[in-house]
Amino acid sequence: MTLLNKLLIFVGTVILLGLFGFTIYKLNEISNKQLVIESSLVAQKELADNIMRSQSQYANKNDIANLIKENNVNLKAIQDDLSKLHAEISSVNIVTAHSKGQSGNNLPSTGTGNSNPNPISPSNPDPYGYLKKEQVLTLNENFSNVQLPIGKVGFSAWQEKPWSINISPREYKVINVIGTDENQRNYVYNKFIVKIDNKDFDIKISTAETKQEFPEAKFSFWNPRLFLTAGGSINLTQAPIQGSANAGITLGIMSYGRYKRNPDIQVLQLGVAYQSGTNRISAIVNPVNFNIGRLAGLEIINNTYIGPSLQVDTMGNIFTGANISLGF
Repeated sequence: MTLLNKLLIFVGTVILLGLFGFTIYKLNEISNKQLVIESSLVAQKELADNIMRSQSQYANKNDIANLIKENNVNLKAIQDDLSKLHAEISSVNIVTAHSKGQSGNNLPSTGTGNSNPNPISPSNPDPYGYLKKEQVLTLNENFSNVQLPIGKVGFSAWQEKPWSINISPREYKVINVIGTDENQRNYVYNKFIVKIDNKDFDIKISTAETKQEFPEAKFSFWNPRLFLTAGGSINLTQAPIQGSANAGITLGIMSYGRYKRNPDIQVLQLGVAYQSGTNRISAIVNPVNFNIGRLAGLEIINNTYIGPSLQVDTMGNIFTGANISLGF
């Protein structure tokens, strides 16, 4: 069997074992995810100054999408915009406030305004006919795109308590859809709806502003992650020095960077690799690896790392060189 065949068999075996392990991991993750979703409810809570903590719970994508649709928000418009930003919907928050409305008849005046500058004529005390019929004023609240019919006020000039009022109960609702990209940057989409007499009025929002704290780089001393790694090295044990290639799988232990899922630096990868120089299995240590995507500013090659590598095969041969590692 040639060296190339051995290398291909080894790499294929490593990949198959990795895929098998990854499949087991994903199945376990799905099971745990459902358990967490079912037990993750955080109750609504009122704090000081009328601050309300939202009831919150983990949910799957379908649940979130259905909730957005149920609240008359254009899900496709948001998804199309997020796709341009390389982001996905991560959560939705709905805030509702109710106005009870008001209704009453034969209400007294709460005060008076300016006096009538025109003297009342005994021959025509009611020149505008206000004493004949109740005067009704419809109340509207004007927005840039819609007029809300709030209610009506009536005035019966012939009564001691001349006022009547009928203000409709209203429901004010704000829907916030939050999208998040792989760098944990948030994008917030807002919709404001007022419901009056079972009719929804979409209110055009004048301004919407979100400020998110910029993430600081930090060490994560336990951030396990699997890597496929390969590279070139030289055999320091034998003379003359000989070159070798290696390919294998490692487990990253620590990381440093602004984002835990896609750190700038991966620290301490430990694993096994096939060493072409001696045709043997070797232990491999990649002490520190740098994210190529971060260094080059290219999002397409994120999760690809490069750094120094040290290997020791089963016969005690020591190799050192550089490896490229792909995280998954």
